[in-house]
Parts: sequence; C-alpha cells; structure tokens
Amino acid sequence: MISEDRISHIAHKIVDKLWRDDLADFPDEPRALATVKESIAAYFAVAEEVDEAVRRKLASYSQAKVPGSREWEILYRKFYEEEMARRKR
Repeated sequence: MISEDRISHIAHKIVDKLWRDDLADFPDEPRALATVKESIAAYFAVAEEVDEAVRRKLASYSQAKVPGSREWEILYRKFYEEEMARRKR
C-alpha cells in the first residue's frame, strides 16, 4: 500500500507539472489536488486488489509455483495484465 504522504507528493508533482507546462489552469488548486489524490489512491487500490487476485489464482494451481521463481514471475505478469485489462472495460 502506498502512503498518504507519497500520494500527496505525487499529486503535487502532477499538478505543478501540468501548470508549468501550461497544460491546465486550476482556479481551485486545493480541489485539483484533492481530485488528483483521489485518482492516485483509486489506481493503487485497484492495483492492490488485482495483485491479491493474481496471487490467489497462482496459489490455487495444482502445480504450485514458487513465488519469485522465473516461472511464477512470468505467470504473475501474464495474469496481472489480463486482470487489469478486464477491469478497464
């Protein structure tokens, strides 16, 4: 899980970059920061849910793969990408 401080730091960087590159103006900067923070937190919440689902799926395989092994990493990446794609729909 990512900390609130880390989320806040990333949100400030995003808002600052958008403003410096003249890509957006923020008449209500605190609201813009809050919106970016919510989006970042939501993304990481989904990523954590997907991680847990993929780990459960890998654990249920009859041929138990050893976490950290090359085979496990390949399957993890494959299942993670599939699950993320499913959730984007």
